Amino acid sequence: MDKQTEPNAAGNGHKANGTATKATHKAIDPIWTIYTLADAYKPRDPIQYVVSGLFALPSLSIVYGPPGCMKTMLLTDMAACIASGSPWLEPLPNLAKRTAKKTLKCPVLWMDFDNGSRVMHERLEAAGRVRNMPEDAPLYYASMPDPWLDMGNPVSAKILEHHARSLGAKAIIVDNLGNVSGKADENSADMGKVMSHFRRLAEETGAAVIVVHHQRKSNGTSGRAGETLRGHSSIEAAIDLALLIERENQADQLKIKSTKTRGVDVSPFGAMFTFTHKLPTTELKTMRFFGFEVEDLSSDKAIRRAILEAVKEQPEVNQGDL
Repeated sequence: MDKQTEPNAAGNGHKANGTATKATHKAIDPIWTIYTLADAYKPRDPIQYVVSGLFALPSLSIVYGPPGCMKTMLLTDMAACIASGSPWLEPLPNLAKRTAKKTLKCPVLWMDFDNGSRVMHERLEAAGRVRNMPEDAPLYYASMPDPWLDMGNPVSAKILEHHARSLGAKAIIVDNLGNVSGKADENSADMGKVMSHFRRLAEETGAAVIVVHHQRKSNGTSGRAGETLRGHSSIEAAIDLALLIERENQADQLKIKSTKTRGVDVSPFGAMFTFTHKLPTTELKTMRFFGFEVEDLSSDKAIRRAILEAVKEQPEVNQGDL
């Protein structure tokens, strides 16, 4: 009778005295792609952006804000610009400002789990008609589809990947995170799995994946800007870019600022909402956002800059004074 066998590091069984015997564990064929510096040293194409300086290919981003801040309307306008290859956030007519952001013309896939088909039809029609986009423009959308998307479930995530691949979508917008997280508690580490599936979606499709989310309710204290993103810290940790949409008193002017950037800093920028109605109704006929310049006074970068300027002007200042 053979002596007890023990697996070695490769998973092969050996007798206690070192004599080889039949493997006790089936060898696992390598399935991961392992790179070396030879791969890192190879020339790579420059990074492409579906919107210049914001959403890279591939990438995972979140656009968020409080209810009523028009984040979905803003992204609808952006989606139309990408699908038509039009600059996004051009300045108002007769204003010589450099606010326009170049777009890469490519197919866009919008997954709506928030507004419903009636609202999506109306908004996308208004955004398309103002730019005279043809019916066959590569702007695709689904609203409240069945089965529902669950990004905590790898099988469900693969369904989204399949549709994105079949359409050649390079911009994928999902509205919104809370509605597609399945059983994951938004405030728990379970969100790490959800976000990892979003990351895989970006990597497998080569697309800029943009997820709509909500802002954390204020507790009356100030802190790091990124802490305004609602939910577990794994959400912010997983993304390349977080854009916060701010709107005061139901105004038509929005301020957009980055609260998390992995790479080059993104300066705050403004967007002004314009629209017309299908009279005598209040249904949208056309809608469009124009860009305007905003002063950066509240971002983490602006605060650091103010501190450095204060120290430079008053070298005797100490930490307590700051």
